[in-house]
Amino acid sequence: MKTIKVVAAIILHDNQIFATQRGYGDFKGGWEFPVGKVEPGESPQEALRREIREELAMEIEVGELFEDVAWLPADLGLIEQLKGKFYALQ
Repeated sequence: MKTIKVVAAIILHDNQIFATQRGYGDFKGGWEFPVGKVEPGESPQEALRREIREELAMEIEVGELFEDVAWLPADLGLIEQLKGKFYALQ
């Protein structure tokens, strides 16, 4: 089985969490945190900085997290863990 290392960010600003909405593929329309692959020779921190630069250079959706948002399966467990920890999630 091939292992792919990825990084993700939860960006908080003024009690809001930044997220992007997938515009393609099987999960089109689903919400996710900014995420990307760690490239060969790149540290996770470097990958995260690069991915955030790439994500923020693009048009993104910003809003509060609600339970009725169609989050992608990879983020559902994290959403459950975050509930009640941030004002924006309540």
